[in-house]
Amino acid sequence: MDFTLTSRYERKYFIDAGLAMELKGWLSSFIHHDKFSRDQVDKKYSICSLYLDNEYLSLYHQTLYAEKNRFKLRLRTYGDNPHDPVFVEVKKRLDQVVHKERCMVSRQVCHELVSSLVEQKPVKGVGKDSATNRFMDLSRTIQAKPLLLVRYKREAFDSREADPVRVTFDTGLSTRLSPEGEISHSGSGWTDVIVPGVILEIKYSNIFPGWLQTMTDSFGLRYLSVPKYGFCVEASPSLAPMPSN
Repeated sequence: MDFTLTSRYERKYFIDAGLAMELKGWLSSFIHHDKFSRDQVDKKYSICSLYLDNEYLSLYHQTLYAEKNRFKLRLRTYGDNPHDPVFVEVKKRLDQVVHKERCMVSRQVCHELVSSLVEQKPVKGVGKDSATNRFMDLSRTIQAKPLLLVRYKREAFDSREADPVRVTFDTGLSTRLSPEGEISHSGSGWTDVIVPGVILEIKYSNIFPGWLQTMTDSFGLRYLSVPKYGFCVEASPSLAPMPSN
């Protein structure tokens, strides 16, 4: 549950499972499991996000063509307990900087927000903060609706020092369509998304720390674009990408 670094830089890498174990050992002096991974038997927790897009897959194409200024619209959960919240998120990339607006809402409020987009009706009786307003305004502007679920397991670490650094290892990427806006970690119809390894993400503010630079140089890591949403669109046969308008 990433509550930190709402304005940050990100570097992503594909690595094999053996290298992931090596890196965790190398990093152990600098990072430790965050409070959510610490509570899990295997140190991994589940993330399931409902992504929204329009009929032209405009947000998918923004990433595909590496537009400098782009955004994603998603509703994120960490389990299926009906009492657990949903996180409304607008994730924007402005050149190299990632900004994330995020708000916690109840499952009922989430259902009302999604229903209003699916049915193209105004939201009634739902108090909205600035992040939720931004999410709804952008959704309506591009005519976005619920599209698909993106699910994976995350092992997360935070820096032991004062520098704001977060390191995560993501595995088990899968997806399924959700045009009505259902958000569930379980159920049938999931498709495993084949990617070339464990997804390593490093999130930091301002300057890339020297110890991380030493690690990436020592292990020959080269960062690249790793769009989970894009991979999931491409793994869904019925979502053959259409030209963006």
